[in-house]
Amino acid sequence: MNVISGVVRDSHGNPIAQARVYFTNGPVPLPDIAALTNKDGTFSLTAPAAGSYTIACAAEGFAPTEVTVAVTDSQETHLEIRLRPQSNLRQV
Repeated sequence: MNVISGVVRDSHGNPIAQARVYFTNGPVPLPDIAALTNKDGTFSLTAPAAGSYTIACAAEGFAPTEVTVAVTDSQETHLEIRLRPQSNLRQV
């Protein structure tokens, strides 16, 4: 089993709870599934095959981001995802 686990943090290093973490691209067709971070900001996703995956992360009040990770067979991959506050400035 290829597990991608990690933690989502803000720019100050604080964990972000209820962030949505999901696959956007991979070496095989991917189901439309997502993980929500817990109160410690941690998450876990199962990658169906070894290869390169793009993982997106979004949370209320933060700008969404994407990271790319290489997954190897039967190895757990650990990520730390940092989210920046979303700009409240709107153009007229």
